[in-house]
Order: sequence, then structure tokens, then C-alpha cells
Amino acid sequence: MRTFLSFAVLAASYATATAVPEDTPEQIEAGLIGLSKNSTCQHDPANSKEVIVMLDKDEIPDAKSLLEKIGRKADDDGVFNLMDNSQWSAIVMHASPECISYLDDLAEVKMVDEAAQVKSFVTQKTGAPWGLQRISNEAGASGNPQGQTFTYSFEDTSLGAGVDVYVVDTGVRVSHAVFGGRAVEGFSFTQTAADGDGHGTHVAGSAAGAKFGVAQNANIIAVKVLGDDGSGSSSNTIAGMNWVLNNHEKRKGQPGFVGSIMSMSWGLQGKAAAVDGAITSAVDAGIHVSVAAGNDGADACGTTPAHLGGANSDVVTVGSVNIQNEVSSFSNIGKCVDIFAPGEQILSAWNTGDNVINFLSGTSMATPQNSGVMAYLMAQDPAKFGQNPKALKAQLLSMARQDIITGNLGGSANLLLSNGVDGKVKKRSVIGSPVSWARSIVADVDKRWVVNSTWSPVRF
Repeated sequence: MRTFLSFAVLAASYATATAVPEDTPEQIEAGLIGLSKNSTCQHDPANSKEVIVMLDKDEIPDAKSLLEKIGRKADDDGVFNLMDNSQWSAIVMHASPECISYLDDLAEVKMVDEAAQVKSFVTQKTGAPWGLQRISNEAGASGNPQGQTFTYSFEDTSLGAGVDVYVVDTGVRVSHAVFGGRAVEGFSFTQTAADGDGHGTHVAGSAAGAKFGVAQNANIIAVKVLGDDGSGSSSNTIAGMNWVLNNHEKRKGQPGFVGSIMSMSWGLQGKAAAVDGAITSAVDAGIHVSVAAGNDGADACGTTPAHLGGANSDVVTVGSVNIQNEVSSFSNIGKCVDIFAPGEQILSAWNTGDNVINFLSGTSMATPQNSGVMAYLMAQDPAKFGQNPKALKAQLLSMARQDIITGNLGGSANLLLSNGVDGKVKKRSVIGSPVSWARSIVADVDKRWVVNSTWSPVRF
């Protein structure tokens, strides 16, 4: 009945046009009543649109068989793809309205659906620092790096939820507005993990703070191993990492837990086997580790923990670039550097008040952005990346934007950090001073920001 109905419709539509050729015995046998190779389903580019024809495998064995039935071939103009698997078969082709009507009436056809454009679900936040636009926009960013009219683009709105980012540093001002209650004090070699230096708070804000951070829903845990002068001992550092490893083990069975990252924006003057051992054991336990390359403009392979990057382990060592995609003059380089990230004139939270922000430069500032992308990817696919440093590092490097960095790489791979999204934001000049926009902007955390300083000193 379906075939005869289709024939009646088609016959009526062609009554005033060229007569349909008489059906041959072969067409009747094949069920092609009312069709010929020069009629209804032949390619008519002026009167066709791209459709997906989903087939019922219980009625027809494969896509090629249906093409034969309607007098088409796989290599015909207007036939774009044939798909067959154990569950279904499909054809992507051009079809006229008359052909679509005919196909709709065939028992072998489950549905005919017009091809539609698929777009990623990209969410964008304006008023972001330049680094967030750089990691989420193919065209990058341009203009004044201290301006705040850049755009952060991302597909996964969980933004690192369920990931614990351990900021192994000078402590963190956990009450700062950008953390929204997600930051807590963990370990400290002193009585409190409060930040008397500012470095750790800035790092935490870049990794996971609202407005300024990459993974804006991740948990932040302060691990204070450096003093208020920004320095410390390797023994305190090892003690802090021991606490992280134990806390990570406790967290494993808790609901909503995805995984752990140690973000470490510091380094030694040389190498220390004990510190190296603590880091590699953390990686073996499933903890992701992101470390700074260092600010000596030298080979990163000469110091701990930077030398653990490259092919040496699953640690990720991060160098710095500026807004022009140039290697920062201070950044360490070489084969131990895995990836580069924005590290000059980076705006983030500061330790002297809950609404105070500050500019800093250094591989210390590039590293937490890498940590943030790691958290973003972990939350996006917890089963694959949550506690698998090797898989996550491979994914991070495969997603990086390639061959756009200029300057002295010193043997480093030409890879620039990316969250895998192209926001398609046009590069443009940015005007206005940080002081002027800080006075007027009210961020989504309902705070007026106070800029501590527009000077951007280099920190490790």
C-alpha cells in the first residue's frame, strides 16, 4: 500500500509534466513502481536538499541496496556517504521534495531527516583577562594585555567541578571573593595556610577563581610550603606533598570526587632527588602535576621539578608567552618544557583584601592556567582523565595550538595551551586603563575590584 500511495502522489504531480516512463518488469519486481533512473530520485541540484535517510535493517540489508532500488549509485553526484553497522544503515544524499515523499513511504526507510548544522555548545564570558581568551580562541588576543574586555569561551559549563586543585605555594587567601567558598586551607608548615606573600593567592585565582580563572568551579586547597617571603625548604615541600597524597586517597571514595591536581609554581636552583621522588610517587598515585619551567631564560632541564617534564614523566612543565604569542624573555625553555601558556601581565586575586586584584608575570602565572585546563578536561571526562595522568597529558598536548609561538624555544615543542574551544572572537585592540574599568565594573561575584598595582613584576 505504501508503494501504490507514493505512485499515486507522484503520478498526480507529474500529470502536467513529462510522462513517467512505463515500469519495466525488473522495476516492478524490485518494488520500483512509478520510478525510473531518470525520474523521481535522480539528482536534481536545483530542486534538492541534503538529507539523511535512516534505514530499517529488518527490511533491507544495507544502504547500497536502497540506492540500487531507487536507481542511484554510491558514486553518483549528490550521494555523499553510505553508512552501515550492526544497528542501522543510512545514506546522506541530495533529494528533491518528491524523492523525500517517496522515501518516506518506503517500509525500508525509518526516517528522512534534513541535514542540520551542528554547533558546539560554547558558553562565553566577557570581561575576562587576555590569557583566558588566548587559551579558548584560535585567533588569540591583541591590544592592551591589562585591558579586561576579552572573552573566555568554553563548552563544558562544569568548569572543573569535582576536581581538587592543590595550590602548593605560599598559602591562599581562601576568603577572597573569586573563590566563592570553594577554597579551603589544607596543609601548612606553619600554624595557618594564610598567604602573607600573595603569590599563592594569585596562582589559585588563575587556576580556579571566578572571572580570572580557567576552572571556575573546581575546589581549591591551600598547601602552604613557602613562607611569607616566597621561599622555603625542600623538606617542607615534601611534607606538603605527602599530605596531598594522603588526602587524595581519602577523597577517592567520596561522592562527586573527580581527581586531584598539584599546581606548583616554584623551583629549586638545581635538582633534588627527594623532591623528584615525592612528585613522581604522586603521579603514580593518580595525581596530576603541573609545574613551572622557571624564570632564568635557561634550560628547564637543569632544575627540579621542571626537568620532570618532556618525555621524562607524566608531569607537565609549563613555559610562558606574551600576548603576541612570543616566548617570554624570562621563560626557561628546552625539551623538558611540554607546553607554553599566557604568563605576562596576568591579572588575578591578591592577598591583601577580598576584592583586591593584581598583575604578575612569570612561568608561575602560566602554570595555574595549565592546571585549570587540566581540571576542565578532567571534569569533562572523569572516567578517562580523572585519575590518569598519562592519558590527560597526552590529551593536553594533542589539543594544544601548534606552531604559532615565536621566539627562542630552545628545543621545546611549539605548543600553546588550549582548552579545545575556538570562541571565534576577532582580535581587537583594547582601550582603557585597569584603574578606570576597575572603578566601574561589578563582577558576577558582586564585588568592586581594587587593583593593587598595574606594575607586573616577574615571579617564579
